[in-house]
Parts: sequence; C-alpha cells; structure tokens
Amino acid sequence: MAVSPLFDAGKVNYSEVTWLAVSAQKVNHIVIRPAVTFTPNWGKVFTGESVTMTCVVESPEENQAYLWYKDNNQLQTEGQMFTIDYTKTSDTGDYQCQTPAGEMSESVILEVIYGYLILQVPAIAYEGDDVFLRCYSWPGYSGRRTLFYKDKMEFLPSDGKTGLLLKNIKRDMAGKYKCVKKSQQSLVATYSDESFIHVRELFSTPKLTVTPNPALEGDDVALTCYTDLSFLRRDTQLQFAFYRDGKNIQRFSPSNVYNIQPVHLEDSENYTCSVKAFSNNVRKESPGSYVQVHELFSDPLIIVSPDDTTEGDRMTLTCKPNLSRQRKTTELLFAFYIKGNEVQGFSSSNKYHISLVQLKDSGNYFCEVKTSTKNLRKGSQEINIQVQELFSDPLINVSPNRTTEGDSMTLTCDTSLSRNREVTELLFAFYVNENKVQGFDLSNKYHIPFVQLKDSGNYSCEVTTSTNTIRKKSLEINIQVQGAKSRNYELENIKSPQYHVGHYTEAAETDPLCKVWINPVAVHFDKRQPVSTAS
Repeated sequence: MAVSPLFDAGKVNYSEVTWLAVSAQKVNHIVIRPAVTFTPNWGKVFTGESVTMTCVVESPEENQAYLWYKDNNQLQTEGQMFTIDYTKTSDTGDYQCQTPAGEMSESVILEVIYGYLILQVPAIAYEGDDVFLRCYSWPGYSGRRTLFYKDKMEFLPSDGKTGLLLKNIKRDMAGKYKCVKKSQQSLVATYSDESFIHVRELFSTPKLTVTPNPALEGDDVALTCYTDLSFLRRDTQLQFAFYRDGKNIQRFSPSNVYNIQPVHLEDSENYTCSVKAFSNNVRKESPGSYVQVHELFSDPLIIVSPDDTTEGDRMTLTCKPNLSRQRKTTELLFAFYIKGNEVQGFSSSNKYHISLVQLKDSGNYFCEVKTSTKNLRKGSQEINIQVQELFSDPLINVSPNRTTEGDSMTLTCDTSLSRNREVTELLFAFYVNENKVQGFDLSNKYHIPFVQLKDSGNYSCEVTTSTNTIRKKSLEINIQVQGAKSRNYELENIKSPQYHVGHYTEAAETDPLCKVWINPVAVHFDKRQPVSTAS
C-alpha cells in the first residue's frame, strides 16, 4: 500500500508569537562564510538547461570581485552570480565561491545528466523545509505512472503526477530516494533514477550559558541560549524558552536571555533552554547547565552583651553575619526588632544600644541584614532577653503595728538586692500623703519618737541607686494614730458597788491594768495590798 507523503508540520498558536529575525552572527558572533545557491534549486539537471549560481554573502558590496572554483580549480569569472546557459555533462562537479576577504564557501554539487529520466531534489534543503521531489522526464518523453521509493517503502506522487512533497522534513528523513516511470512509448520500458537528499541543520543544538557562574546571592544572573542559525536562513524567526528542573520558567519569546534578578540560594538548580523556528516548528533542547549560587552573607547571629543583664545596665545587641570573602567590600545595612516591632531602622551600624536598660526591655529580639543596593535581606533567630531586677519593689513596714499618740514609731523600707549586685549602694526616702518627710540617705528607717494624732496618714517609701538611675516606690500604707484616752478607763466604766476601799474586789482581781487614775483621787489596785487612797 502506498504511504501518503504529507507530514504534519505541527500547530502554532499565532497569538503567542512575536516575529523576530535572528541571524547566526547576532546569536553567536561568528564569522559568516559565503554560500552557493542554485537557481532553479535543483542539484541535478538535464544537458542543455540553464543554471545560475549565486555567491551569497552577509553584506555584499558594489563592484566586489568574487572567485569561483569547480573541483578546486579557479574559473574565469569574477561576478557574484555565475550562469551556465547551456549545461553539458562536463559541467558536473563541486562548485565553490570565495570573497575578497578570503572566506571560502562550502562546496555544492551540480549533476548534469544526459538521459531519459532524472529525480530532481533541492540542492540545498534545511530541516523544517517542505521538500519537493520531481521525477523529471526528458522533454518529449513522458511516463504513464510514477512511483517513489525510500528504503523499500513506496510513495504515491503528492500531486497525482510526477511530484512528491515531503512536508516539514527532518534530518532523519535524509537519504537516497528513487523514482520509477513506465514509458508511454513502450509497454515494457521502465526508467528510474536515484538522488540523495541532504538535510542541513537549520540551527545548531542550543547551548545555555550562565553569567556569572558560580554566582553570589544578590547578583543579577543572565541565562543566555546560544544557537547558530544557518546563514542562508538568517531571516528565520527563532523563539526561546527556559526551564528550571524541567519546569517552564519563561514561555517561548523572541528573547534568548532569561534574567534572575536578584538570584537567591534556592535558585541553585539545573537549567535548560529550548529553541524553535516559528515558521516550521523545528525545536531543539540544550543540555542542562547547573547554576551554583553561593551565600553573599550568612544568616546573622544576634549577640547580647552583657550576657546577664540587670536593670540599669548598658545593653548592646550586635547583628553579626559572615560576609563572603569574594565580596568583602559589600555594604550591609542592619535593623533591630523587639516583639516584632522595629526599634532601630536599617543603618550601617550593626549595633543597637540601650544605655539604661529597664525591666520593660525584656522580650524577644532579632535583627535583619540587607544589602544597600539589592533587595537581599536575611533575619536572625530570635533570642529571649530577660532583664533581672537590681532590687525588688520596696515594702514599707511600721513598728509597732498599732500606734497610739505618745508612742515611738519606726518605718522601715525593705528591698532585696540582686545577688550579682549586693555591693550596690541604695538610698531611701519616705513620704506621707505624698509629701517627702525624709530625703534620700543611706538609712532605710524613718523614726518618730513621739507620735501625734496629726501623724496619721498614707506612708510610702522610695529607693534609688546612688547614681539615681533606678528608682522604685513602695505601695502606700495607711497609719491611724490612736488617741491616749483609748488606753484609759472612762469614769463611767468604774461602778462604785464594785470598788470598796480596803477590800479586794472582783474587778480588781480580773482587771489587767495595775493602775487606774481617777482624777483627782488615784486608786491603786494590788492583789497583795489593801486599797489605799492618796490625795
């Protein structure tokens, strides 16, 4: 059974395509060699036909001389175009041209045949081309039926007559083809011819380059997809796509560069690129290129000094990253945070100072580092800082607990010093109703030798360091001085039937007081003596 010669050229989404002409010299900056082309583009012709050869160069100049060679022998012609008006079998050979700059083209074969049938194939064919094969008879000799063969596989003519179209030809379709015709002049005469189709590479397998590589995080890294586009197809529109670990990171576009700005450690991975021709969908993949990204600076450590911080100390936090040896001059900026709130914005200083630390400065601290020119930033782990008390909140105590006018009263301001700071000198002050009654001094006691009713009130004390850096005040206590009569028996409490001069009474036996003064007569009770009076 005959096989259809039509090959699926693939489908293209035109909405996603931007046209771009990419030539080899633009892609890879190579020296462009001239090339020889035939018009018509057949590598095999009959004798007596006309063939024009053209030396194709990148930038032709007027009045420029060209050298032509056949089988390495120079021909007597100097034009850019060389025409054989009437071909002879002796014109068969390898043809080349040379520019004045000395660049020599590749050789192209021309076959001139004297016979009844030739299989004409393009002298130059590129992958992705639609290649037409013509089973061509000598004028006046036609065939009744034409068949084509390749590797014993039979093909019917695409046009129903003498031609075979190979669409979107691939390099593995190169090889020897054969056509066969039966003569109309003879029922038994059969003619055949063979030709070899050479399929040139439209563009080379791409190569992915990485600049710089290895890279430091924060660098701008460029991935460039290089390929060599055939000079004769320099108007072919190429498109490029990029992949990371097999996953697409940039869809097909005219740009052969993919930028990572800035690059991070997690960008260390294997990258590839793909190139395709828009017109015929020829597509090639590059080998993988591994992008190695090194640290510009490490995750910072946050260090506190001193290790054990007591209120009133000067505390310093230091944000310490390790900078790459390759970029020791990189400028870094630092910021500090407590409980997630910024306490010092980004600056060139990697230190944060608290000149007089307080208990409220306890909390979780961390720092961040970033570059001054690029958006690369890293944060430290949190550290928990607990500021220790220098001394406890003072307590004010009174002695005696119940105070009566005329008593001696002592107030004591008690506090506990940190074990690490037991030699710290403290000063004490006392207040009543928020008015200072004893200024700061070394004594933690306030003494009233004879308390009066007016000494009643709200008492508190305050403690400070000798440098007055830390001050703490006690809670207030309320002291009510009792009047002196609260201890005496009032006259109405002494009932005459119970008290008889010269006799012991039950009241005298049970009364806890030794004396009761009844003005103007003093009555003295004693268990061992009779009651006596004195005026």
